[in-house]
Amino acid sequence: MEFVDLDLGSFYRVLAPRPTILVTTMNKKGEVNAAPFSFTMPVSMDPPLIAVASVASHHTYHNLEETGEMVVNIPSERILQKLWVTGEKFPQGVNELEKAGLTQMQSVQVSPPWINECIAHMECKIEQIMECGDHQLVVGRVLKLGVQEDTLKDGLLDVELMKPLLHLGGMDFVVGDHRIKVEK
Repeated sequence: MEFVDLDLGSFYRVLAPRPTILVTTMNKKGEVNAAPFSFTMPVSMDPPLIAVASVASHHTYHNLEETGEMVVNIPSERILQKLWVTGEKFPQGVNELEKAGLTQMQSVQVSPPWINECIAHMECKIEQIMECGDHQLVVGRVLKLGVQEDTLKDGLLDVELMKPLLHLGGMDFVVGDHRIKVEK
C-alpha cells in the first residue's frame, strides 16, 4: 500500500465526516443568529461539556462572547437545504432561522431558541473560551438536553430513523443512516 503526503492545511479533511450541528445564539439586543458547525466535540461527561470551534469574526462568536449562551441543535437529513441557508453570509441582526424557514422554540434555561425541526437540543452556558490558532474554542456546559421522543434506540441515537448529518467538506455531507457492531 502506498501513502502520499498531503498539505498540512488539509489535515482536518481526513477527520471526516464530522457531526454537523446548528448553533443558535442571541446578541444583547435579542437578535437571533444561527450557524452550522462541524468543528465540534463532547469534552466531558461530568460535568457535561461540549466544544465548538468558531472563527472570531463570525456573528455567532460575537454573540457567544457577549451573552455567554448557546443552544446546540442536532439536525437531520430532512433539513439539509435549510441548514445550508443558515451558513450564508447575512448582515448582523438578520435572523437566519427565518431566512431558512426554520421554526424557533423557547428554551428553558438560556435565551437563544431551540430549532423545532432538529432532533435534539442542548442549552449551554459558556464555561471557557480559548484561542486555538485561527479559531476560538468555545466550551459550553450543557444545562438542559431535549430530544424528540423517538430519537434514541437502546440508549443510542437511532441513526436509521434520525439520519444525522455528517460534514465531509464544502457542500458534501454524509447521512449516518446505518449502524454496525464490532464483533467479539
